[in-house]
Amino acid sequence: MRQLRAKLKSSRGETLVETLAAILIASLSVAMLLGGVTVSVRLGRHADETDAYFYETLTAAETRQTPAPDAAGSPVVRITAGRTSIELPVQVYGGEGLYSYALDTGGGTGP
Repeated sequence: MRQLRAKLKSSRGETLVETLAAILIASLSVAMLLGGVTVSVRLGRHADETDAYFYETLTAAETRQTPAPDAAGSPVVRITAGRTSIELPVQVYGGEGLYSYALDTGGGTGP
């Protein structure tokens, strides 16, 4: 406690080493802050691009603009009520894990 009071009452300034250390610490802090901001901006842009692609693909699938390639023949939807079962042919739309389907009327790829 006495040393702290003596230092506060002293008219001596900081040494050159202490000043350089403070400048170094401040510079490193600013560099780390700028690095964090840069990464944050880059991640934000990537998220925006991914969201835009997702919504474009989802919209195309839901509006039946992109017929999915036929991998396993003509898909069907089976509806069962009690002992009665019917199968309806469907056309699958979309891609990249985003799929939609509609009743296949056999008349093309549009809605």
